[in-house]
Amino acid sequence: MIVNLIQVCKRSRRGWVATARRNNCAPAVVALSLAVGCGGANFPRETFADNSRSDDPWLEGPRCAADSHDDPGLRFEVVEAGSGRVVGDGDSVRIHYVAERPNGTVLHDTHRGGQPIEIMIGSTKIICGVEKALVGMRAGEQRRVFVPARLAFGESGKLPDVDPQTDLVFLIDLYLPAEPVLPGGSPPLNPAGRGRGR
Repeated sequence: MIVNLIQVCKRSRRGWVATARRNNCAPAVVALSLAVGCGGANFPRETFADNSRSDDPWLEGPRCAADSHDDPGLRFEVVEAGSGRVVGDGDSVRIHYVAERPNGTVLHDTHRGGQPIEIMIGSTKIICGVEKALVGMRAGEQRRVFVPARLAFGESGKLPDVDPQTDLVFLIDLYLPAEPVLPGGSPPLNPAGRGRGR
């Protein structure tokens, strides 16, 4: 294809742009130069979010029981890998998510509210399936999570959006809170000793 493109858009006395316009291949020339100039590489996903909100009553629900173990009904797939550190229990994270029924009907989308929501894993009262799905994610990762009803809103549901005993699918984007920068350019020290690695 590249050889054909070069032959069709060969350089004339009027130059590449004029020849490309005349041969109606300007979009292909632009795409080719972007692919070659960028090495065809994907740019890394964002790993930090500057702002967040803490009000997302839609996700509030039954938390994981203290004795809960891995549930075989909870499944996930990584849609896009993250490049940041892995998060775990006790970490503050910021997420955007889209909640859907298994048939693809969108029930809730945090992107419509603008800023991502902030959650402390293991402390914020969110449904068990989402909390379990966050553990082990990397900052910048996008993950599709299949949450069985028993780890979502269970027998009560969340009317009017979610009927009782309804499985849900979440598309989650995970970010870390952006570190404030002090004068001198360095982030603040973390007295707990659990610095936010990048």
